[in-house]
Amino acid sequence: MKRVVVVTGLSGAGKTTAMGFLEDLGYFCVDNVPGIILEELLKLFLSSDLEKMAIAVDARSEHFSDPVEAIEKIKKRTNALIVFLEASKEEILRRYALTRRKHPLQRNDVGLEEAIEKERQILLPIKEIADFVIDTTKMTSHQLREILGQSLMNQSGGISVRILSFGFKHGIPMDADFIFDVRFLPNPHYVPELSQKTGLDREVEEYFKKYSLVDEFVNKIFETVNIAVKEYQRSGRRIVTVGVGCTGGRHRSVYIAHRIAEMLKKEGFSVVEKHRDLEKV
Repeated sequence: MKRVVVVTGLSGAGKTTAMGFLEDLGYFCVDNVPGIILEELLKLFLSSDLEKMAIAVDARSEHFSDPVEAIEKIKKRTNALIVFLEASKEEILRRYALTRRKHPLQRNDVGLEEAIEKERQILLPIKEIADFVIDTTKMTSHQLREILGQSLMNQSGGISVRILSFGFKHGIPMDADFIFDVRFLPNPHYVPELSQKTGLDREVEEYFKKYSLVDEFVNKIFETVNIAVKEYQRSGRRIVTVGVGCTGGRHRSVYIAHRIAEMLKKEGFSVVEKHRDLEKV
């Protein structure tokens, strides 16, 4: 089966890293493709022996054709996975300062900050139709590659659920579709013999089993996520990210996220379980 990935999003958000990763995976990569020639490119790809192609599309495409229309055509014809990369304005400014490169929309009368905001507005309609939105503000290149790998797991048309535990003190994951706050639950951090353990340890599991409130909340989260994921699946969405947060991201959020992941697996969903802040202090 032919596989197509469209990588789009803000300049400076990691498209070059993403395309390099896809090239390493054997994708035929084409960068900065104007929408006006995308249809011809697709025809060539579909009639060739190539199995995988990745296309990078950015705001410069608007000078040639409507990039949203072009991407919608690609998705309709090939069931392409649309990946949208973004980052905060401050982070993009920092990255441009380090690389000393020029923003593609920057002109003599358009400064860097203005160019970033202009690009964000141009690409907003594409973000709304993307299968996967990744905020790379606090990510390393390795982390971006890992998440991209997860996003490619179910390109055949099913849905993948990414369950992510985190600590609020380390920041909220901006790419999450749902955020559940479990900071109101009993905290094993204040039990001396449990403080250095994690939500994956048997002793912490036994601690939570003492509280019926924990089970009740786990079931409520599962019911909500299960309904939402099934609806997303019917509408063609292929990746859903669920964030579960406590204060530090080591006990409550890890335990709850793990339980939700196991429950979703029993429902037959493809699940990726990730504990972002497990090793942080």
